Amino acid sequence: MALNWDDMRVFLAVARDGSLSAAARHLRVTQPTVGRRLTQLEETLSARLFDRLPDGFVLTAAGAELLPIAEEMERAAETLERRQATLADQVSGTVRLSVFETPAQFLTEHLSAVRQKLPEIEIELSMAHINANLSKREADLVVRACLPESPELIARKLGTLSYAVYGAHGYVENNPGARGQSRYKDCSWVSFDDDHTYFPGHAWLREQLDGHPPAVRVNNGLVLHDAVRKGGGLGVLPCFAGDADPSLTRLTPPLDNVESDMHIIVHPDLRQLPNVRAVMDEVIRLFKQETMRLSGRSSIAA
Repeated sequence: MALNWDDMRVFLAVARDGSLSAAARHLRVTQPTVGRRLTQLEETLSARLFDRLPDGFVLTAAGAELLPIAEEMERAAETLERRQATLADQVSGTVRLSVFETPAQFLTEHLSAVRQKLPEIEIELSMAHINANLSKREADLVVRACLPESPELIARKLGTLSYAVYGAHGYVENNPGARGQSRYKDCSWVSFDDDHTYFPGHAWLREQLDGHPPAVRVNNGLVLHDAVRKGGGLGVLPCFAGDADPSLTRLTPPLDNVESDMHIIVHPDLRQLPNVRAVMDEVIRLFKQETMRLSGRSSIAA
């Protein structure tokens, strides 16, 4: 009896999602393909794995017995995928980094230099607020403010980002109160929406505004930066980005107790891959090189 891993993947998807259509969406294949492979697996095992009920697929006793075996096969397949390139001794291939927009903004500043140092490596920069699953190799490296929950993952601190208040030159000229403490009452503000106030500085800002909502609310840090640049209001921005933008005026020193410690996170199976290690080392070097800028100490507020 020869088992096909693709059939087992289908079995797992149906067991987890409860229907052929949901499993097909999860696996990015057609529903008939899922049905055909599930039937093929049942024929191979000579066992009915699911009861087809009106409200979904439910595991039979045979299916429940197979489930932990299939999950173990899945873990083995994921390990094999992560380790398949460990024998390579060339620094080449693709390295995928998962980041949210603030470190993405920092890294894109340096992509040209990284490419010159590592010309044989292709870099995929994926911007997302949700952490990629390194065990499933949704990414090779993750750059995040929070430490990983899984004890098997390896994290190294990159540095600390500081934040300050910024406004477009024209907006500040037209709103003199922007330069003093009355800014929180007299000026319009751009901030994250209620679902994203966990980003550094934005819970702090809501306290300063004393219950008055920001005039413009967004769900993306790059959009926030652009809205401040275009005169939509004042905003809290990372110092490295705000100080580098010639259209902005910094209005405060780095804000007290408003900062984020950045970490780079890798799965131990991937850390020894030459291309992943090379990119990881380069990201670590860049953050160390830019410590002053990231801390906001390389510029003085206007």
